[in-house]
Amino acid sequence: MREAATPKTTTTFLEVLVQGSMDSVEGVLQICRTISTAKETLPESEFKVLRDRWGKGQKIWSKLLQIGLDDRLEAIQEHLPPSYTSIHQIHCLNDEELKEAVDGGVLHPGVSQGVLTRWLKEYRFVGTQEAVPTDFNPIATVLGPSGLDPDHLERFKNDLEKLVTTYGFKTKHQEDHSTTALRLRRNKDRSHEMVGTLLKDLKSTYDDAPENLKTLFNLKSLEDLIQGPMSDFTGFLNRFRSGRDGFWSFHAHDYIHKIALEYLKTDSRGQRFNYRRRLREVAQQHPHLAEKVQITLEDWMKY
Repeated sequence: MREAATPKTTTTFLEVLVQGSMDSVEGVLQICRTISTAKETLPESEFKVLRDRWGKGQKIWSKLLQIGLDDRLEAIQEHLPPSYTSIHQIHCLNDEELKEAVDGGVLHPGVSQGVLTRWLKEYRFVGTQEAVPTDFNPIATVLGPSGLDPDHLERFKNDLEKLVTTYGFKTKHQEDHSTTALRLRRNKDRSHEMVGTLLKDLKSTYDDAPENLKTLFNLKSLEDLIQGPMSDFTGFLNRFRSGRDGFWSFHAHDYIHKIALEYLKTDSRGQRFNYRRRLREVAQQHPHLAEKVQITLEDWMKY
């Protein structure tokens, strides 16, 4: 069978990406190769347009690009798990670690990120007299130029992470007070955007709901439901859909968006952690929602 012609324009690259699937190792690698080829083919401005039009988010895009630029992965394709996040973690191994993971049977299609992380931590300290460290002290500050391209910065962070972990060190990216304040303002602004999304998506549901159900939850408007406690949000929708099965069939994305909204509204780091953890639990319990969860984490809940 004749191979498809290599895309040459933003539109043709986008068609390949839209038609692709990340449900298999081959599918992930094909998408990653397409992105790396686009990086080599398109002007930088068009490459960014392609990223934005595909709509997966900047962080996911950066990880897929890094995978696509790693020419070691094709040869070990049968050992890789069908998850781009796990494949990216494998990409971060150096040559020696990658060979050891393959030869030792650590890498296989069912390996989890947690298992790989624990193996790597033990491997990097095997043969030393040291215990795996649990406390760290700052030893250097890295300064970058102002106006740095976000993709370039993300690649630098990943390369830095690979370097420091080789020596048993770790990185910590600190925010100054002005950056923290900016993040809080940005999250507040984005929470209004998410409210708008929920208002649009739940309008017909709320309009069709019986008045006695609205009275039961003391709802005067749809916004009361959206801005109210999570227990009222899920309780109202569960009753309207006559149980959990109906809730998950009709409102899984609304539930994910509600979690993202609560994440954006809180100033508590602990609560933000719990909301991210809850979304990961949703992905584990409902695998068909895993991609939606990942996109939501990257696009709405990464700060």
